Amino acid sequence: MTSNSAQQRASSVDPRSVAKSKRASTSETPVNTPSGTTRASHTKADRPEAPGTRTSARPTCKSFDPPPVEFVLDPAPVTPFGGLTLAARLIARLKLRRSINGRVKVFENKRGYDEATHVLTHAYNLFLGGSCIEDIDKMQADEGVQRIIGADQIPDPTTAGDFLRRLDPESQEELNGAIDEAHEQVWRQRNGRRKAPWAVVDLDSHVHPVYGSKKVGTDFSYKGTLAYHPLVISLAGTQEVLRLINRSGNRPSAEDAHVHLEEVLPMLQRHHREILVRGDSAFFNQSLIDTCEDAGAYFALVVPGYRNLRELAESLDESAWTSFETKAKRERAKKTKGKKKRRKRPEVRRKKARARGKRDLKLKKQALAEVSYRPARSGRAYRLIIRRRVIEESSQLSLVDRLDYRFAITNLPESHRAAEVIDQTYGRCDQENIIEQLQSGVAAMRMPTGSLLANAAYMICARLAFNLKSWLAQLSVLPDEVMRWEWKRFRHNFVVVAATVIKHARALRVKLHSVHPGVMRMGRAYQSLLR
Repeated sequence: MTSNSAQQRASSVDPRSVAKSKRASTSETPVNTPSGTTRASHTKADRPEAPGTRTSARPTCKSFDPPPVEFVLDPAPVTPFGGLTLAARLIARLKLRRSINGRVKVFENKRGYDEATHVLTHAYNLFLGGSCIEDIDKMQADEGVQRIIGADQIPDPTTAGDFLRRLDPESQEELNGAIDEAHEQVWRQRNGRRKAPWAVVDLDSHVHPVYGSKKVGTDFSYKGTLAYHPLVISLAGTQEVLRLINRSGNRPSAEDAHVHLEEVLPMLQRHHREILVRGDSAFFNQSLIDTCEDAGAYFALVVPGYRNLRELAESLDESAWTSFETKAKRERAKKTKGKKKRRKRPEVRRKKARARGKRDLKLKKQALAEVSYRPARSGRAYRLIIRRRVIEESSQLSLVDRLDYRFAITNLPESHRAAEVIDQTYGRCDQENIIEQLQSGVAAMRMPTGSLLANAAYMICARLAFNLKSWLAQLSVLPDEVMRWEWKRFRHNFVVVAATVIKHARALRVKLHSVHPGVMRMGRAYQSLLR
């Protein structure tokens, strides 16, 4: 009897007391030293202090000491994507579902999934961080996601991929039109009856290599890789993508750019007073200039360095040139004016390159000049801004200065100085960040299917997913800087939020953990979307 009770007492010992006794036994162990036996301790409080020193009251910190865990099963669906409520509410506010179903006609039999369900499935998948069509499986297995978006079922990845192959060019054009309607709703709700002062449209293309040998529509690009060559038309400032057009890899950068620009210019003119179109030297052609002139829009394009233009720049008198500093350097000088200059770290690369006789370039100074120039097939002359750069070239122990000329053409009025024109023209370089986020942020250029048209349809769905971030910042209380955030940062703050989703009295109750830093801002943003 006595042995049984002892066994029961031994089995009912609190594991925390056992862990505490183990820690106590390991923290104070006898150690043999030449002067005798002492106790080793892992804390500063156990060490003998010198006479006259003050003892600190700072408590000791435990690290990597997990307590006992108790597992509890909860039947309520839990999802890591509690921030999806913002995107779902925004799509409902813009009535995108009704707009897509009203314009896109793919299925004759309406008993299955409709067109909007397929488009929004792809958009939600990319918004949540999916990198391929197969990631739709995660949405299917997440009951919380299904409750948030109001879906009883979500199409399988094979069904979603089959939908992309059914979208012909006419259907893709209608889908772009439905997204354009959402753009206009956002601008109308943001600005009211007033028009925004400027809309700056950027044009660029991207050679996207593919590694499959059977993808229809691929071809060898000017880089020598088998690739697609998408065209990207975006809006500077808000970073909204206005068009994302898939093309074969061997197509010129500016091919059909004026055609797609004609589609978006009327939409922009209804909500902006002035429009400026920017592009690099690949987009300098008469068709694009005529499109801007016919629509009453301004343009600022980089011009290739033709021989006749270089000869023109070299023939200018020195009095025609004025000193120029880049916008970034001017702003930096203005910000640090009157402040103590920080010591800069040495240029390691340049120092080693010159020590070893390698070629090194250093910009010494810049100057601007302006002349009138009429392109070969144009009926009128435009402002040609010439930027002269003095570059110090070091190679094989020789040091020489050489001149480099860059050209920009514009129809902006004379009230815009030459320096402002250069700032605007080369401000287009920020579009590279949009293209990078289209690739790494929403996997828009994943090219998941085997045909050119199906991949083009996928990119239109990705365009919708990409614009949701900008629309949320424009219509809710999210700060404007969210529009420029990388998608990784945006998801960590406003999408990946653990939530319990419960149906309650004809409504949905989403319980968010209050420790997450973006919870309070998410709540205010959702309330602003209800207005």
